[in-house]
Amino acid sequence: MRMRDKCMYLFVWLCWLCGLAAVPVWGQSVLELPEPGGKTLVHSGWYARKASEVLVDGNRLSAGSWEKMGWLPARVPGTVLTTLLENGLYPAPEFGLNNNLIPDIYEVGSDFYTYWFVRPFEVGELPAGRTVWLNFRGINYKAEIFLNGKRINRNTHEGMFLRKTFDITPYLRTDSTNLLAVLVYPPTHVGNPNGGQGGDGQIARNNTMQYTPGWDWIQPVRDRNTGIWDEVSITTTGPVRLEAPYIVTKVPGARDPEASVQKDAFVHTSVELENTSGEPVKGLLVCETNGSRLTQAVTLSAGERRTVALKPLTVKNPRLWWPNGIGEHPLYEMTLSFEIGDQVSDAERSRYGIREITSDKCPENGGRRFFVNGRKVYVAGGNYINSDWLLRLSPERYRAEVRFHAEMNLRMIRVWGGALLERPEFYDACDEYGILVFQDLWGSGDCNGAWEDPTKKDSRERRWEYPDNHDLFVASVEDQVKMIRNHPSLCLWCGANEWPLAKDIDRRLKEEVFPRLDPERLFVSYSTDTVLTRNLLGDNGDGPYGIQEPEWFFTFRSHPFNPEAGSVGSPEVESMRAIMTEEDLAAFPRKGMARNYTWRYHKDLGYRDHLERYGEVNDIETYCKYAQVVNYDQYRSFMEGWASRMWDWYTGILIWKTQNPWTSLRGQMYDWFLDVNASLYGTRKGCEPLHAYYNPVTRKVGVLNTTLKEHPGLSLVARIYNLDGKKLWERTVETDAQANEAREWLDIPVPEGVRGVYFLRLTLGDGEPNIYWLTTEPKDYTTLANLPSSKPEIRSELRKEGSRYVGTLRLRADERISFFNRVKVFDRETGERILPVHYSDNYVTLMPGDERTIRLEFVSELPRERVRIVVDSWTSERMEVN
Repeated sequence: MRMRDKCMYLFVWLCWLCGLAAVPVWGQSVLELPEPGGKTLVHSGWYARKASEVLVDGNRLSAGSWEKMGWLPARVPGTVLTTLLENGLYPAPEFGLNNNLIPDIYEVGSDFYTYWFVRPFEVGELPAGRTVWLNFRGINYKAEIFLNGKRINRNTHEGMFLRKTFDITPYLRTDSTNLLAVLVYPPTHVGNPNGGQGGDGQIARNNTMQYTPGWDWIQPVRDRNTGIWDEVSITTTGPVRLEAPYIVTKVPGARDPEASVQKDAFVHTSVELENTSGEPVKGLLVCETNGSRLTQAVTLSAGERRTVALKPLTVKNPRLWWPNGIGEHPLYEMTLSFEIGDQVSDAERSRYGIREITSDKCPENGGRRFFVNGRKVYVAGGNYINSDWLLRLSPERYRAEVRFHAEMNLRMIRVWGGALLERPEFYDACDEYGILVFQDLWGSGDCNGAWEDPTKKDSRERRWEYPDNHDLFVASVEDQVKMIRNHPSLCLWCGANEWPLAKDIDRRLKEEVFPRLDPERLFVSYSTDTVLTRNLLGDNGDGPYGIQEPEWFFTFRSHPFNPEAGSVGSPEVESMRAIMTEEDLAAFPRKGMARNYTWRYHKDLGYRDHLERYGEVNDIETYCKYAQVVNYDQYRSFMEGWASRMWDWYTGILIWKTQNPWTSLRGQMYDWFLDVNASLYGTRKGCEPLHAYYNPVTRKVGVLNTTLKEHPGLSLVARIYNLDGKKLWERTVETDAQANEAREWLDIPVPEGVRGVYFLRLTLGDGEPNIYWLTTEPKDYTTLANLPSSKPEIRSELRKEGSRYVGTLRLRADERISFFNRVKVFDRETGERILPVHYSDNYVTLMPGDERTIRLEFVSELPRERVRIVVDSWTSERMEVN
């Protein structure tokens, strides 16, 4: 270890010792034992300590009295590193180069991040005949678990994606304090973070997430996310446990999302029952849903485990679940219970949606087509890594992120294979917002041998055999499939990113696991599998990933269902200041070249010369201002170009990517702080289910209709304005927007007598306008600087409903153009942003006399007088909203 590193570690340790007395601690608590079917979360009151400092084993640690002196209040669910960060031992790794101040496990060894987690608690009297279960939904990576002097897991737990449940009834104390102690070990193979995708690839020998040694969009996670990272809970049952309910809905025929009366649908339900007692048990399996009650008598022998199927349920006039932009997404509730006499032994509540998803290969282009309730659906979506790089996950953050995707008019999220199999709370949000999910398993070709790679330690052939424990991988998949398969949003399974898993694993998944556990869903071996995307020329793949000219999206024929194609996504200036020092910000890239190390460290992708096309860039404010205009135009062109060739060239496109789980500077519609940028609203406009668009290659205006409804007789109005806001040209045509169709209707001239930028305003029926800034000078938009000043009239309303604020802003332009108005919300006293905020639209441009209403919603405990809403504009100084 270098002397500088030793000094740094000593400094951090002394800071911890000095600050120990000031660290808040939680006292022990009484855990309420829930009724069967309920759940008590065990998410507070934990403490952690480095294992090398604990001089007794787990039996003795958990057996007697325990003193918290020297122990850190711990974050559970969380990781070792999140606990260290929350105790102030290291600075926030998302800022600047702070991540380099945190020891990397490859350099300091696994013992550095091997920790004990303890949780003292009390319980009351145990109800007679009741079994108490301790449940872990995720530990990374190995764990030994002790309670009151006894080890309760016979075999050391291994695997990030494997739930564990333990009968702790025999070990509980009702007359004194219980102590739960969990020794958590890091992944066995932590890997060298040498700059490769997944570092040297060794991380993939484990059954864990692969991005933690670093990727081209993230720096290394120093502890490789070691910890009790997911939910911990207590449940109780009688002698019979109820597990893994499986709900399958059938929707025969082709349905209309707007039909007031639907033909029958069918619900098929099965569940696993286990008799945990040593005696035979007779009881009644009960299913209650949608006002119906099904029962089935069941007898289980001692120790027997059996899957029991109920007779199918017919649902009259069902409320069907549809993807975002197609129809509503109603959800039903189901309660399954096992009754022994007049006692409920166990119960489980599930939500489900009535829908049926099928797919085929499109004969016109070879891409995968998806059908929902018998209707063909064009898929526009985005790739998603995971919510936070250090696994600080929450239902609230999940809901905000999924809502952003719905607000972009996207229909699918692909959960990328180098990260997580996503949590039920993520799927809950997708169910509610109508977002289909393309779920990868935890594998990626970068680590698993897709190509030769000098950064990798092992050969390509060896890497294709990863992980080391194939049986553990398959067992983990089986467990996780059971966890999320009832969610209507789950659309398809994918073995890995860009390359199949080891041959025997792929075969077992394809021939055994999914046919047995989830036969209704498509399984593809990898994200660029020819089953998913192969055009008639035999080409399959993904990409590209850099900034493109707007015309490119309308002319380059990509893969017919492209699982990854990406571009830029720099955030707003407030986020930039939360990522870097002013010195680093002053070193912004010139013409796309990031020379500053901090910019490179945060994975800046570069805009080439696209920013300078708008004018000279002299400071970070101008850099971000121009970046947002480019972001908007880039992603609107991206999505309109792709959709303009739907069913002809394409069946779908998934943006790489819509978010970053840390403070990266590429490919994102909202940043790690959950602040939106213009990429989101360019995507929103480009994916609007029914709207007029401009093709910069043909110079024609077309109509995109990705809904299932025909819209005849819509007026398409096109107007051209000069910079002074003078209308130079106007045409109106009647259109016939067929369902699932893109069609061009109108030629757009280049206005005479204009040099530089002019504006094209398109409206379709009573829809919102789609406004383009075009130029007569190739790739030169500098004359935008000549726009006259224009300050829109703003009327506002903001009301508080509990902790939620809901409001509207009405912007009305004068006789001039009001360009690129961006709404932001701050705390008036601190100047900090209030985040996240959901806007119905943003970065709004108004032609003379235009009026637009923007709805906004956010959660804040601040009083009304502390909330400050401002509008930043290209054509006005910052405006404060009263």
